[in-house]
Amino acid sequence: MRKILTFISVILILIVLNGCKSIKKSDILFYEYFDTNIELTVWDTKKYDINDKLWQGAEEIIKRLHYTFKRTEPVDEEKASELYNLNKKAGTDKPIKVSDELFYLIKKSIDIAKETEGRFDPSIGALVDLWNIKSTDKDRGKDKEKDERRTRPKDEDIANSLSLVDYNLIKIDEENKTIVIPKEGMVIDLGGIAKGYAADKLVEYFNEKDIKHALLNVGGNIYALGDRYEEKDGTTNWKIGIRKPFNNSNLGILSVKNKTVVTSGVYERYFIDRVEEKRYHHILDTTTGFPVENKLLSVSIITENSTLADALSTSVFAMGLEDGMDFIENYESVEAVFSYYDENKDMAIAKSSGVDSLYHFE
Repeated sequence: MRKILTFISVILILIVLNGCKSIKKSDILFYEYFDTNIELTVWDTKKYDINDKLWQGAEEIIKRLHYTFKRTEPVDEEKASELYNLNKKAGTDKPIKVSDELFYLIKKSIDIAKETEGRFDPSIGALVDLWNIKSTDKDRGKDKEKDERRTRPKDEDIANSLSLVDYNLIKIDEENKTIVIPKEGMVIDLGGIAKGYAADKLVEYFNEKDIKHALLNVGGNIYALGDRYEEKDGTTNWKIGIRKPFNNSNLGILSVKNKTVVTSGVYERYFIDRVEEKRYHHILDTTTGFPVENKLLSVSIITENSTLADALSTSVFAMGLEDGMDFIENYESVEAVFSYYDENKDMAIAKSSGVDSLYHFE
């Protein structure tokens, strides 16, 4: 449920990332956490006295959240995340006390699951593990070709994993901050919301530091904080490009400030079944256990809260164009851009009612 990398038209910087080390270059800092790349850019550094302490504070936030929400098995057990340790205790009736942040995000995920009627479901981890669809050449490593052409899971295995997906079974106790995962093998996966939460926490941090101009890219979750430092084309709004599926050009450009843009799509994380010759992408349908099948190619969510946008981009995609558009139109302060294949198999765009007037999509 991780999100694809949204193309940013305002900046293009290439850098080699090594481990979890950060590399400072002028007013830009790069990290690698959450199994993805994070790029933070702050303008007007002299005015706001940007220094190593600012970057150190930002990295401390990212690192803390990484070791709270990352659920995959660690190389070193001493570095296991809080969520990983919680999932290991699935199948018992004993309430497990968790940190405030982990409790908050699990509860938030369950709330969104209810709103989306399970299209977003934090208990999807077993199904995600079964399909194991990698995202990048780096993830695939030496087995890139083998990974891109493999066979899908067996129907019986999909059915077994799907039986472990039900957010309604997770028991939460708000007073004591405890969680119960009742079924053995059930896995809470916050990959579809954690990077959005990290973006929001970084925005809070930069606001506390009185940063007025910043662009955050947390693994494809884009947050444009404040105004663009230098006016361009008569505006100080940020120009954020939405990538055209299967292409490095743009579907269009959004003009935003103090907004997040998060995209889910079918075109970066996939494999081609070598027997069926069918392409399977990573956005899984919580009702069938298979990747979602509809005419959508991507959904981009625009709003103020990146946590919400992260979860909605996946769930609205799973709803399909018509139901997804209806859902967005009834959701306050949220807009969306959909790309899809029309009846002639040409790529087309659909926009919620406020996209053009609020964000001057062009």
